[in-house]
Amino acid sequence: MSKSDKHSIFTPVVGVPTCRQVIGDLEYDCTQHKYIAALCQSAGVLPLQIPLIGNRFSVESILQRLDGILLTGSHSNVHPSHYDDNFENPDFKLDQERDDTVLPLIKPAIAEGLPLFAICRGFQELNVAYGGELHSKLHEQASYVEHREKKDSELDERYAAVHKINLIKGGVLHLMLQSDCIEVNSLHEQGIRHTGGGLTVEGRAEDGLVEAVSVMGSRSFAIGVQWHPEWKSTQNRVSTVLFSEFGQACQRYMTEHRS
Repeated sequence: MSKSDKHSIFTPVVGVPTCRQVIGDLEYDCTQHKYIAALCQSAGVLPLQIPLIGNRFSVESILQRLDGILLTGSHSNVHPSHYDDNFENPDFKLDQERDDTVLPLIKPAIAEGLPLFAICRGFQELNVAYGGELHSKLHEQASYVEHREKKDSELDERYAAVHKINLIKGGVLHLMLQSDCIEVNSLHEQGIRHTGGGLTVEGRAEDGLVEAVSVMGSRSFAIGVQWHPEWKSTQNRVSTVLFSEFGQACQRYMTEHRS
């Protein structure tokens, strides 16, 4: 067995729930490559896609095979029925198969001590899983600036930093990043309205919107961010630190549970 083969055996496995996409006339369970690249290059872990299986398998049967979970962003939104019983006929893109697969995983994963990193839609899923509420259409709230992406722009412009986030002094992210304020990109339609119980606010945009949280009392890395640190993660200090810390947490979990 070669050195590279031996190394692969001891690489943490991170589950990445997919998104349902229709390509041609067939449905696919997909993951944008930028998340895979960030996990491989900046976290040093082996990504394993989790298809949208809903409740066809137990949560335990999924979690016991993993050393961490990354909840990705998506073009779809969390269905309002999960946080607003009075909301009817949403006119934006939904993915209830993803809701049904991801939402039941979150709290059991945290309870098990699995590292969890939640990005954009994943950030919103984390909040909803803990009983929080979302603004379904953040741009309709007059108190917030525009947080949606410029869809007609080139990718580098769409993922460029556009606003600042003030980190809560003494918080998990403040200590991890050694910064009071960071600059981030912004490509989201939904946003946190009320933070879920059991979550601690780690950072806010200048308009007051919650943009980062951690899970109170978690035994490992359990952080959600509204922006997209996976974009060219090796070229951004904040992204590199976040994915590196996540990868190290997954390595510790693997060492403790699979030795």
